[in-house]
Amino acid sequence: MSGEGELDLTGEWSGIYNYPSLLPPNTFEASIRDSGGIITGVIRQPGEIIEPAGITQHSVIEGSREGSIVRWIKVYDDLSRATPHYHGRIQPGGDEIEGEWNIPGDWSGTFLMIRARKATAEEGQKVSEKIGAR
Repeated sequence: MSGEGELDLTGEWSGIYNYPSLLPPNTFEASIRDSGGIITGVIRQPGEIIEPAGITQHSVIEGSREGSIVRWIKVYDDLSRATPHYHGRIQPGGDEIEGEWNIPGDWSGTFLMIRARKATAEEGQKVSEKIGAR
């Protein structure tokens, strides 16, 4: 992995989180901004198994990154929902995070998230050359 100062989690992420019981896992999409280790973002996820089909839950995250460790809380738009706390480790390469979530005094589980592939400047230049852009 690059040096800690070069690490930046900004981007689009896809993930899955697991429950501590026999319930099926749930997926999510996250848009994250990392500003010098201050983490903010939004998460979109399908409703829980107990909710009507087609429901999408929205939440915001706020937390921090220190080296390869990240921590944040997830606050749902529906403020009656509990606030999960996330703690994870950034994997070598910086495009994968795995860890645990918990609702203090209640539930906990694991999560895994992977960053969408970032187009490199070189790839952008190749596309520009092919279409004749300057």
